Amino acid sequence: MWSTIGYAFSYVQQQLQFFYYGDDRPVVLEEGRNIWPPHLYLHDIALALNDRLPDEENRSRKVAFLDYGASHVVVVVETALGKTYVVRITSAVFDEFQQRHRFWPEQKEKSEVASMIALLKWTDLPVPRVYAFDDGKDNRIGAAWTLQEYVTGRPLIQIASQLSPEATRDAFKQIANYMLQLFEVQVPLIGSLEINGSLNGIRNLSESDLDIRVGRMVTLKGLRNPHLIDPPKDFGPFDDIREWLKSVAQGSMNYPRLEEEPIDQTYIDRVKQIIDEIPESVLNGPLGVNGFYCRDMWSLHNILALVEDGKVVKLHFVDFEGMQCLPAFVRAQAPFIPDIPDDWLKVLHDFLLEHPGFRHAHEEGLKYRHLLNLAERAWLPDPGDQRIKDFLEGAFGDQAPLSG
Repeated sequence: MWSTIGYAFSYVQQQLQFFYYGDDRPVVLEEGRNIWPPHLYLHDIALALNDRLPDEENRSRKVAFLDYGASHVVVVVETALGKTYVVRITSAVFDEFQQRHRFWPEQKEKSEVASMIALLKWTDLPVPRVYAFDDGKDNRIGAAWTLQEYVTGRPLIQIASQLSPEATRDAFKQIANYMLQLFEVQVPLIGSLEINGSLNGIRNLSESDLDIRVGRMVTLKGLRNPHLIDPPKDFGPFDDIREWLKSVAQGSMNYPRLEEEPIDQTYIDRVKQIIDEIPESVLNGPLGVNGFYCRDMWSLHNILALVEDGKVVKLHFVDFEGMQCLPAFVRAQAPFIPDIPDDWLKVLHDFLLEHPGFRHAHEEGLKYRHLLNLAERAWLPDPGDQRIKDFLEGAFGDQAPLSG
């Protein structure tokens, strides 16, 4: 969502004017839209970071706007010791954002920090280190913020057209290998990661001994679906696949509807009955193993690449919004990445299917991905019998709708 964050520092210096932290002019994009919230000041950002930088003796020297996304403003910080960091500041606390996105989960920011730290500790995925976090609305910056490592590279989406077919294939093989590494992680519950206890005031979070666990589910569907008006009724976490699917069917998403169109509880009960028929072999076998899933993480807009001699030699992943812990049958859906041609998606999928566990979960789990689709739509009014008929006939697409 903040696609330019990994540009080489020299490129940023050429493209963006750095401000000494006493300079608080508003940041205005070329089309004239001021995306800089009125209560965010570069001066305050710099001063707030002085007590949170990894080196206690270090101080902010220059702070500049870098980019923005659906829910973040991003600044780059140059320090007196010559180091560079990135600060992501959530825009979710701003009135305009809250009016448009009532669905926004309050635990989202801290969950994303937990996800980044967990990936650093439990996998070999190239993820930026996290140095500090503050989720208070009344801190000096004025919003939840994360201080993290500045990584170099360019968004893979911007250079993909410049790569040869062989180099592109190699890049997708690297992505598939990281996907499979994530697929092999196992956790006990369905939900999203959280950190027990406050992180405010802690330096070098990625190096700290933190209590990371599976907690309440974070889903960002409200950013993309204008029909969702409220957060889930039950965030979990869930230790039982059936109970999780039933919660979804009962209305874990609140869809707007006319008051004269009541919920059809009889239909929901029929969907729950289908959920109860899931065999124990699915619940307790490989298809029911929970692990990490994060759709946005694989967008080529959010993968930074270093290229040498026409080949991708290093990747970095920089966006972990909405990472969830889900059963294997959900996580093994066919990959869908925006802006990638179908033939290259097939190349990526073929690499994934070389892994026996992924292939099994993909092929044997299709029916249960359809069941998740059916459960999520059970709360919609006036269902009739068509959706159950579509489920029984396997007419749904290969998707897991709560993911992401």
